Amino acid sequence: MIRLLSTKLRDSAHYVNRERSTNQHTLKASKASVLTLVLVLMAMMVVACNSAPDVHLARGRSIEIQVSRPVVKTNMSFLDDEGKHRVVRPRASNRQLAMVEIAVVNRTSTVMPLLIDEEAAELGDRRGERIEALDPFVNSRVVEAADPKEDEFAPLLWGEVQLDRDFQVKGWMIFDVPKGLTLGSVFWNEIEEIIADYVDYFDRG
Repeated sequence: MIRLLSTKLRDSAHYVNRERSTNQHTLKASKASVLTLVLVLMAMMVVACNSAPDVHLARGRSIEIQVSRPVVKTNMSFLDDEGKHRVVRPRASNRQLAMVEIAVVNRTSTVMPLLIDEEAAELGDRRGERIEALDPFVNSRVVEAADPKEDEFAPLLWGEVQLDRDFQVKGWMIFDVPKGLTLGSVFWNEIEEIIADYVDYFDRG
């Protein structure tokens, strides 16, 4: 072992001068690489700070909700449990559909019974109007042919659910909202009241 170590030291001595020159070039290259990396990371941080997150999270005492940003549509289609093709449209020309994907997570209870209906969630503005969720089965009509985008918002989050601890249920909810309404927050009301904000109300003044 000692002989091998000594050999390594002697062998390395022959390359000291050459390594000094090489190390100088390597050091310059390393500095340039570090500078480039710093600039790239700074650019990524700027983009991250300026980009709104796709999913917003809010926690209560027992549950957690995760909500996507609203997707505005003129209509939406889905296939019901009986295999019927259904279409939902706003009830007036001055209104539009806002689709929100919501996940409800049970963090504490052993089993949590959920009733997800019109009153379970609202969409709107903390300082203004709030719109209750739309019942997709009552407020839709059956059509003969399937829409090409029938599965775009599947599954729907609706009905009674038994949610075990550390499990989640996830799906889309429909809101028939007036055009021009600020879609600033989701107000969750089932089990407990939780608000997930898309906008910073204090920053808006």
